[in-house]
Formats: sequence, structure tokens, C-alpha cells
Amino acid sequence: MDGDKRQGARSFAVAEVSFDHKGMNFHGRINDLSHGGMYIDTINPLPEGSSISFRFSLPGDESSSPIAGEGRVAWMAHMQGMGITFTRLSDDDRDRLTAYLSRR
Repeated sequence: MDGDKRQGARSFAVAEVSFDHKGMNFHGRINDLSHGGMYIDTINPLPEGSSISFRFSLPGDESSSPIAGEGRVAWMAHMQGMGITFTRLSDDDRDRLTAYLSRR
């Protein structure tokens, strides 16, 4: 991607993700993940600037609760997917994400 604006290292990760936008629920697959965001593979990407809430479980995570937070669509590729920047993530979920990424 030209003009890459990513912050922090990315890790390839495959996890199912559920996300909500304007009262509608969508599903996709996370293909990469970082401390600051994720790429969601979906044939229904939302427009840039859209706000979402999301939930996903990390592969190998022993917690029974999913990672949950809010994000904003930073960029999208028609019929392919979208890059999400995290805008809200609890300290506990951020710690779990950090632990997961450090094992990658």
C-alpha cells in the first residue's frame, strides 16, 4: 500500500470478527492485527470515517470474553475489506492484545 500510515508492527492473525454500525450487525475475518488497529476482510466494507463497535476472540487466548471496543474505518477497498483504527479499547483488552502480539 503506497503511503502506508500504519503505526506499529502488524501480525498476521485469522479470527472471526463481529462488528456493528448504525444498528446493523456484520461479520468478517481479521487478516492482520496491531496495537492500533486491524484489517477486516469483508465483501461489505463500510465507507471511510464510519464508526463501528467490534468483538473478536484471539486465537489461543484463555479468556472466555472477547476483545471488544470501538474503531473507525481508516480506508476501504471495494468488495475486499477495510482498515480499522482502534478508538476505544479497555486497558484489560489492550493488555491481552499486547500479550498476543508479543507471542507472534
